[in-house]
Amino acid sequence: MRWSWVGLVAVVLACAGTSKQGPVSELARTEAATAVLTVLAKDAEDRPLPGIPFRIRQAMADPPEVYWGTTDAQGQARLTVPPGWYVFTAEASGYQTFVDPDVRLGREHPASVTMTLRPSASVAGRVVDGAGQPLRAVSLSWIPADPTAPRLDLVGNPDGTFRFEGMGPGSGVLLARRKGYSDERQVFDARPVELALVMREQGALRVTAFSPGGGLAHPPEVKIKALDPVSKEGAWIDEKVKDARVYRGLEPGRYRVTVTCPVGIGAAWSASSDVEVVAGGTRELTLRFDNVPERAPLRGRVVGADGQPVAGVELRASSGDPKKDAFVSESSGTTDLEGRFAVHQLLAGPVRVVVHKGNTRVELGPDAGDVSVEIRSHPIVQGRVLGPDGTPLTSFQVNSTKHERTAGRYQYTLEGPWPERLTFSAEGLASTRRRVEPREERTVLADVILKAGRDVRVRLLRKDGQPALSKGWVDLSPLPGHESTFAWDQAFLRVEADGRFLLENVPREPLILEAETEEDGTALLPLSPDVAEVTVPLVPAANLVGTVADESGRPLPGTRLMTGCEVYPDELPVTDAEGRFRLQVVSGRECFLSVFDTGGPSGWPSPPLRVFWPQRFTTGRPGETVRVDLRPRSGPASIQVLFPGAGEWDRVLLVPGDVPMPSTVDAVHTLMVSAVEPDFGPAEPRPERQVENGFYRSWQEPRFSQLPLGRYTVFVLGNRVGTVVLRYPVNLTQPGVHRFETPRPEVGGVHFVD
Repeated sequence: MRWSWVGLVAVVLACAGTSKQGPVSELARTEAATAVLTVLAKDAEDRPLPGIPFRIRQAMADPPEVYWGTTDAQGQARLTVPPGWYVFTAEASGYQTFVDPDVRLGREHPASVTMTLRPSASVAGRVVDGAGQPLRAVSLSWIPADPTAPRLDLVGNPDGTFRFEGMGPGSGVLLARRKGYSDERQVFDARPVELALVMREQGALRVTAFSPGGGLAHPPEVKIKALDPVSKEGAWIDEKVKDARVYRGLEPGRYRVTVTCPVGIGAAWSASSDVEVVAGGTRELTLRFDNVPERAPLRGRVVGADGQPVAGVELRASSGDPKKDAFVSESSGTTDLEGRFAVHQLLAGPVRVVVHKGNTRVELGPDAGDVSVEIRSHPIVQGRVLGPDGTPLTSFQVNSTKHERTAGRYQYTLEGPWPERLTFSAEGLASTRRRVEPREERTVLADVILKAGRDVRVRLLRKDGQPALSKGWVDLSPLPGHESTFAWDQAFLRVEADGRFLLENVPREPLILEAETEEDGTALLPLSPDVAEVTVPLVPAANLVGTVADESGRPLPGTRLMTGCEVYPDELPVTDAEGRFRLQVVSGRECFLSVFDTGGPSGWPSPPLRVFWPQRFTTGRPGETVRVDLRPRSGPASIQVLFPGAGEWDRVLLVPGDVPMPSTVDAVHTLMVSAVEPDFGPAEPRPERQVENGFYRSWQEPRFSQLPLGRYTVFVLGNRVGTVVLRYPVNLTQPGVHRFETPRPEVGGVHFVD
């Protein structure tokens, strides 16, 4: 697979959030293309409106080119402009401003904008606090439901008054914000005549904490957690006032407050209480440990799987549930030479014990006395690494762990009981890989013998027989379907002065050599076990051309594309002003062309979300041109995956049909390049959000929209340790959003070895 998905995410992150375009079609640079925009303005009664000024600005350029026009006596106008993506705006006295953020123009795709201008009005208002006093400098926004109308933003006057100019007659959302006050959000079914807002002051909380000994806690460790949904959790101000801590700027609602105090070396008690914070007021809360029952020391013994005592192991015991109990405690201890321990200063109640070695966890009852805790350790792999002559190596690596002067012996702790792949390497020798399937706590592997490798010099030749001097790379891989221990995990590759590539420490087994240069072509050929020097004739790349257009065939410029077949890809290819793309691809491959990002400006209103199926294609013969056109998918259903705890190593994919779990890691890789990625943007944008972080949403809130009804399979992948895959079949029988929650892939997933 040319692109690993971890590497691909890195490229995506580098490209996202920038207006710089990647490679585009040369046609856009060599031809002075023009396109025609037709404009029609009318009022709510369908009567033409003459003399309406308008402008269009380029959506992708920074700074954008702007073109102006005015409708004639028939309410019409025509503009001839370069092809591309434009944002259309018309502002006229007495009318609500009209905006179309999705005007797409091509030479063969003229566009028209019909704007219905609705009468506007001036809407005044006033903002006061809970006592009726005017509030100054309030930030106010009117977000109309009309998708052709812009949001209106202003800051209120010192006397609390404000006035929205140019408000249309339709429904909308009013937002008001001011520091120290709760956000105000009101929904209107029609344009209001006037606006009278009362903003609630945020509340304050004064916390006084006493230690278990009865004195004031100095300094108290206090944590606050909102129990009701609030818009600004964690944005409050924490300050110390005399013998208390005061938290200002809290949204009205319920909070859980916890104070933690040390009670000895390695031990701490916590007291918690729920409190209701009211608008504009200060709640007083005092936390004490009066008459809290303490249990007798927890004593016991830590043993291994063989029943023998384990000495010098740290463990931590805790009682109480921090989410619901008023008092909790935590204390630590260490086992002695006989594996025994005693944990003091625990509060009464059930006890949880965590042994750090192996991360063993046990639950004990409130009356537990002398207990026995068995360590369930991570599996351990042991063995020896020998050189070509059978003698133990004095220096080698197992994965990234170095071993020096160990007489060839190693011990490696695996992440879990699932299969893993270990790489063994040493300087001057060919590295090798071993698949490990732990069946017990300690697994002894057969001796690993690192053999002498070979140096392979590779000379790349252009089609005319001359050396290829453009930037390039050479890669080796095992024969498809061939059982191989090949491991290329060290920097073998360097370029010699005459332009030859030197591959060092190559195993003496049949391999596949793949070469690629930026300008001179590509090659794929077998490399036999005894070859030390090879001349590789490069063949020209194939060409992939096509267009990306919307449902009506209008070009979609600025669309970033992905395919695993590009020749020397430095950047993601981007469609030009007419939605066209042209790029070089490695010939003779089966690939998938996918849309990564449709780009464009942010703001409200925003362009409609368009999503695409990955398009399978064959790259063809060297020098051949292959065409692939992409059009958005459409359907009445969506899938929303609730994925708590998602991290940078997790990925959610969708495949049409009821697809079984892949059986091999190669099948997983094929699935990854052919599956549908989550929407890179909000399927249901909230108008009050001015900026949407598409990448964050597609990662934390994966959603697949505009799906036809039918069967699908969702795959959840993790790649922290190897590759772990969860599978969820979904049958969409009704329009609407189908939601379900998934755990992390490590919980119940199938582990694959890369």
